[in-house]
Amino acid sequence: MKKIATLCLMISMAGSLAACTANHSPSVENTSTAPADTTEDATSKKFSITSIGGTWSPLPSADGEGLKAINEKFNIDYKPQFVPYGEYSSKLPVVMAAGDLPDMIGWEMVDANFMKWVKQGAFMPLDDYIDEFPTLKAVPKSVWDAVTVDGKIYAIPHYSPAKYAKKAVLRKDWLDNLGLKMPTNYEELKQVAIAFTKDDPDQNGKDDTYGFGLSQDIVYGASLGAAWDTGWYHKNEQGQLIPGTISEGFKEQTQFLADLYKEGAIHKDWAVSNVIDIRKDFYAGKYGIWYEQVTGLDEGMFNALLEHSPEAKIEVIPAFKQADGQQGFLESSGYYTVTMLNAKMKNEPDKVKRILGFLDYFRTFIPFDERNPQNPDFDWIWGGVNRGYKMVNNTVVPEPFPASDVRPTRYSQIANWAPNDEANEPWKSLTNPLAKSYTQATVELLKTTKFYINPVNRVSSEVLMTKGTELNEITREWQTKMIVGEEPITSWDKMVEEFMNKGGIEVIDDVNRLLQETGTTGEWK
Repeated sequence: MKKIATLCLMISMAGSLAACTANHSPSVENTSTAPADTTEDATSKKFSITSIGGTWSPLPSADGEGLKAINEKFNIDYKPQFVPYGEYSSKLPVVMAAGDLPDMIGWEMVDANFMKWVKQGAFMPLDDYIDEFPTLKAVPKSVWDAVTVDGKIYAIPHYSPAKYAKKAVLRKDWLDNLGLKMPTNYEELKQVAIAFTKDDPDQNGKDDTYGFGLSQDIVYGASLGAAWDTGWYHKNEQGQLIPGTISEGFKEQTQFLADLYKEGAIHKDWAVSNVIDIRKDFYAGKYGIWYEQVTGLDEGMFNALLEHSPEAKIEVIPAFKQADGQQGFLESSGYYTVTMLNAKMKNEPDKVKRILGFLDYFRTFIPFDERNPQNPDFDWIWGGVNRGYKMVNNTVVPEPFPASDVRPTRYSQIANWAPNDEANEPWKSLTNPLAKSYTQATVELLKTTKFYINPVNRVSSEVLMTKGTELNEITREWQTKMIVGEEPITSWDKMVEEFMNKGGIEVIDDVNRLLQETGTTGEWK
């Protein structure tokens, strides 16, 4: 689902990077603030640089104008290899095993493979370089922690909004039609979902709506706050943090979904329904509660909803107040995809600085109102107005493939590192009035909402990475059966027992050991 969310974001962060000039600058004229190479020879030397990375986009041509522009601007001979993400997870391990690695290696996530390759010495530590480049220095410690192994940083994370992951939304117009208030707890949410199912919320005189949208693998569930989410928030009797999927909070969420299923407020075939189909049905007016994000909205969906229901309104359900008095959502990791540098470059500091300077250039944040032809940086990165993009109502509209190959950003595929999530101002790029109002209102809500930083995202547990997928499948299978009534909620302890016996104990022990050793704790901000 991380992949699906990122596709919806439409932020291309494939992790495969190009090289850069050591005289980095946020402008075409190279008015640099980052350190230059230490000698004239280092500055003028042309580096040959290779990379490999995954991409969700159509593969760019091998000799596109965007690539030529990069080579000319940064004085390099850049040879990138892009692999569709559907093939990349099997492709890269083969490349790694062969040992003939490119200079830059992109990967989708920090996982057991990443840990193995770090232990094998494939990647070089980057700690000594980070403070020299503004956008790297701007990365929060909580994000650097995620790519730190044995005290050393081995990867560059690429930006993804931490606050804007999918949140539960509801049809506010349905709520108003039925004279109901925004729910503040699960009992109130249950009554709203049932009313959305049984009380003709769209007032069309037909029995054709369901309260709650849910799809196979319990996507996206019903987490209305950190205490009910998958993060490591709760503790066991030994005082150890535990994964949310076996917590009392998740048990409450599972009971809530089971109650809705019994009432007919969830479609009976949800467990075999595709998430994409449920999403389409929400925007077709079939469901009253679903999940949506803030960035990368599909305006076509909002157009379809307004065509079907011109008075439609969508609002995020604010986080519920928890038993411990806290109230807020689980913050996502704040990055998606990482890039590592070949350890063989450890004695080539000038080349490393050229690469990191390139990365810093493309990561430099450009405010929305400056994304226009008058900004030379933006215009160059996007291939020039009326070539790589056009302006429509003061909004950038990218030219489609293959014209997109004139854009240098096609060959860097790096997102700006925003100073904060609010700086993205996502509503400004939207034209659909419902999408625009929903997005702006959601940004305002989340701006003042507290977020819990999941501590497990900040340590690298090889045990968790190795056993996590299997353990998640165990809990998901049990919870699916509980929701549809094949198992009672009283079987929760049996689920936890199986979880523990099949590796859960080792995972919990290892994660808590690492948390203690590094002094890492979960925290609200």
